[in-house]
Amino acid sequence: MDKRLGGRPDHDIGIKATGRASIDLVNSPDRESVATLELDDDGEAVGLRVVDARHPGEAFERARLVDVELVRCDLSGCDFSESVWQRVKLVDCRASAIELPQANLREVTFADCKLDDANFRLAKLQRVRFDASVLGGAEFVGAQLAEVSFDGSDLAGADLSNAKCAAVDLRGARLDGLRGVASLAGATIGVDQLVGIAPALAQALGLRVLADGQDPDG
Repeated sequence: MDKRLGGRPDHDIGIKATGRASIDLVNSPDRESVATLELDDDGEAVGLRVVDARHPGEAFERARLVDVELVRCDLSGCDFSESVWQRVKLVDCRASAIELPQANLREVTFADCKLDDANFRLAKLQRVRFDASVLGGAEFVGAQLAEVSFDGSDLAGADLSNAKCAAVDLRGARLDGLRGVASLAGATIGVDQLVGIAPALAQALGLRVLADGQDPDG
């Protein structure tokens, strides 16, 4: 059954005082909730609020999600390869090892989600927020990130090799062991984060770091 909604859109998009994009689904708690994420005959899910769904390891390749809210859902290992997400919000979802290679995510929020080992290879992310989410070991290799923030999120061991960053805000994120730091041109980090990633930056730039008086040929 087609889940399209007509009339007034279910979302407001604004800019907070911090300058970061905010995405809010309007009156979403009043929307009828469903317990499974189901696609229509066209491979789309539109205007849904999905609560407590369990879909570990299921396939949703090339799916199109629009105006969808997912709350406390288990999407671990799900395959969303080449999918399109627009105005989607995930809250308190478990999505470890979720597959999103070559996906197109626009105006998406992940809040308090577990996304360790997630695959965002070659994906396009625009106006995406990762709030207080776990992204340890996540792969953003070759991804395009524009207006993306990671406030309060854990990016330890994540890989951004060959990624392209534009207006990416890493302030407030844990960056221990971050790989591909040479791709962070165009991103913003906090002063307190710089010390932690300095060794990786030096290595990426081919810099030799020596103590005062140390013989460079020694």
